[in-house]
Amino acid sequence: MEQPRLLAVHAHADDETITMGGTMALCADRGVRVVNVCCTDGSLATIVDPEMAAREAEVRPRLAEIRREELTRACRVLGVDEVHWLGYRDSGMAGAPTNSDAGAFWRADLDEVAGRLVAIIRSVRPHVVVTYDANGAYGHPDHVQAHRATLLAVEAARVGDRYPDAGAPWTVSKIYYTAFPRSEAERIVALAQAAGLPPPFGDTPIDELGFIADDAVVTTGVDVRTTIPRKLAALREHRSQIGPDFPMLLAPEEVMVKEFSVEHFSLALTRVAGGARESDLFAGVAV
Repeated sequence: MEQPRLLAVHAHADDETITMGGTMALCADRGVRVVNVCCTDGSLATIVDPEMAAREAEVRPRLAEIRREELTRACRVLGVDEVHWLGYRDSGMAGAPTNSDAGAFWRADLDEVAGRLVAIIRSVRPHVVVTYDANGAYGHPDHVQAHRATLLAVEAARVGDRYPDAGAPWTVSKIYYTAFPRSEAERIVALAQAAGLPPPFGDTPIDELGFIADDAVVTTGVDVRTTIPRKLAALREHRSQIGPDFPMLLAPEEVMVKEFSVEHFSLALTRVAGGARESDLFAGVAV
């Protein structure tokens, strides 16, 4: 039997854990080879750790290195087999002057980025690829660029005369986008209110949250209750970006296991038969 393989393409260190850390760990537990690609160095991110923030003049020049170390540790916790860094410069939030900086991922040549991903796809030979939707989940330029490059790479990887020096062609069976359904956001807000906790999304109305997906486009819910403890541990490894007041870390672990046990995805492309609703990214994949 062939080993099933999962490739995740994310913009920054911590995106993998926040959006699908439980799924990565679950796949690893089930014998899936899990590979993560991080597209940028994350050097422009806000430093949330108080101790690091107090030393920002010292920490900022090393932030790319720090985040790489954090990602390495988080992926080790989750059981990820392999991590690839594309090394593009963080573009900053949408509309920031840094979007136009030389070396920024947003300005990178898509043909070049896709070619690098094609080489990874043809080497790893994943059955399933996960990235973001066309809005990059919440409009961040690096997330949008990751979406574009991943879709181009998946299609190019199966065509022999595209990037002929990148290895033998490989056809990916399924592509998913990470998703956060509206109904889940509403449920979380209600739970926090009932528990007397601060609003998890601050004062921003759900309709104005850029990362919310309509329930109609969410096809897949993966039960990750057995791996929630590792997801939380991996989140804590991203110390520069995720503080103790991060919504997923505010609730006791037993509450997270009970109430936040599903990670959601939207099936964007499939070359295998399947139903309208799924509970497994590998549903219908013959390995």
